[in-house]
Amino acid sequence: MNDILTYTCLHLTTPCAVTGLKGMPFFNRAMKELLNLPESIDIIEMPMSLELFLVQEEKARESRQLFSVQNQFPYSPEQTLQLYLFDFYPQFECVDDQSEDEEFECIGTICHARPFAFGSTLECVDGEAPRPATFEPGERFTPREWEIVFFALHNLSSKETGRRLGISHRTVENKLQDIYQKTGTHCNRGLAMYCRENGTDRYIPPSLLSPSSHVLNNYGAQ
Repeated sequence: MNDILTYTCLHLTTPCAVTGLKGMPFFNRAMKELLNLPESIDIIEMPMSLELFLVQEEKARESRQLFSVQNQFPYSPEQTLQLYLFDFYPQFECVDDQSEDEEFECIGTICHARPFAFGSTLECVDGEAPRPATFEPGERFTPREWEIVFFALHNLSSKETGRRLGISHRTVENKLQDIYQKTGTHCNRGLAMYCRENGTDRYIPPSLLSPSSHVLNNYGAQ
């Protein structure tokens, strides 16, 4: 394992990990907290977050290219379903034996993880930077109201919102009126402005998410 990379990883405040040819990866404190790893890792019964990391790290080695993946998974000690971008960078060393087919040998990877940032095409036109989603709601709305707020901000009709949530469109409309009253607004546009001003326009109710992974480049196995 590369000592310089390990030392660099150790002193980063963002989630980082370094792997070598053999043995368990080195995780800095931020990555341990993100993956919710115990102090002592049991290889036989390792956490699912670590299993996922090791599978993706192996794919990065196989691809021998930058391997970027969006993970939607329960992270941190709170185990909240969140979206994170993991970038795996393979590390290479020159092969001494010139008879080898490959001039450089992959000796491990370095991985950085960060919250996945979203940006709409309209925000791009307006010159706005992508922003990560948030997963900690305020106390103004109930969990069901937050779900309805989410779909209202994305301009779904009451019927479509009701279909997704398994409730009637009349229930959606009634709850929207309660939401408007709480926020002092009268329509979805006013609600969108309210949420933007309060920093909740990027909130995604975890109840609407399910664990998944998506490879974001064309180098690794899909």
